[in-house]
Amino acid sequence: MCFEVEKIFSFEAGHLLDHHDGKCRHPHGHSYVLKIRLRSEELVQEGPKKNMVIDFSLISSIVKPMIETYFDHKWLNTTLDCDSPTAEYIAYWIFHHLESLIPNLYSVTICETPSASATYTPRSMPRSS
Repeated sequence: MCFEVEKIFSFEAGHLLDHHDGKCRHPHGHSYVLKIRLRSEELVQEGPKKNMVIDFSLISSIVKPMIETYFDHKWLNTTLDCDSPTAEYIAYWIFHHLESLIPNLYSVTICETPSASATYTPRSMPRSS
C-alpha cells in the first residue's frame, strides 16, 4: 500500500536560456505551476493529523516562503544563479531545496505552460518516515 499526496502552487517568473538556439534565448516569462508530490506507506496513527500522510497546510508553510524568496515575480537567472534555468533545472533545484524540509518528498513537477512540464524524481527515493 502506498499513499501519494500532491500540493499545487503557482507563480509568475521570468528568465532566459543563454545557450538556447531558439526564441527562449530572449527574455520572457511564464505562469508556472509547481506540483509537490509526497509518497508514504504509512498514515499518521494518532493525534490531530491522524490518517494523514502530511497536513497540506504544513507543505504550504514550507513551500510558500521559498516561492516568495526565489520565484514569484523574480528573474530566475539571478535568484537561482543559473544561466539557463530550464523547467528541468527548476524542478531539480526545488527538490533539493525542499528535500530536508518535507518528509517523504517524492517528486517536483514544474509546468511552464498547460502542455509543457518537467518532473524531477531522484533515483534513490527516501524511505517513509
